[in-house]
Amino acid sequence: MSAEKLVKETKWTIGVSLFVSFALFAIWVIFETTDVFFTNNKAFLALSLIPFSASLAAFLKLMKIKKNPKMMVSETDERLVAEKNEADAKTLKVLQGILFLSYLGYTFIIPEATFNSIGWWLTLSVLLFSLFAPFVFRHIMKET
Repeated sequence: MSAEKLVKETKWTIGVSLFVSFALFAIWVIFETTDVFFTNNKAFLALSLIPFSASLAAFLKLMKIKKNPKMMVSETDERLVAEKNEADAKTLKVLQGILFLSYLGYTFIIPEATFNSIGWWLTLSVLLFSLFAPFVFRHIMKET
């Protein structure tokens, strides 16, 4: 990946993340000022922090690149990219285990919620997505 492409991608990440963050923040402000009550208006405020944090991390990465352009080697070196991909794969496995344990815990601790609660279905859906998404993405990548 070239330096220009990485900088452009990072700038896009910052822009999109800030847009999403400000949109969620604006929804929270609108709901708070108009007395519209969603199930929990504070959820929009909390959710706006996630893309804001991602944009901040991307901004810091961009500043690091501009300060030291030789850092680009770590972004493009195939061995380091392979290490990063391996770490990402292990992180996915850990998260899948946590999702599985939370699914089992939800099922056994609150058995009356099984098949009835949106939390149970959401946990099951995220678990199944985390299990099958790598195969789907691998298949998509092979076709392109």
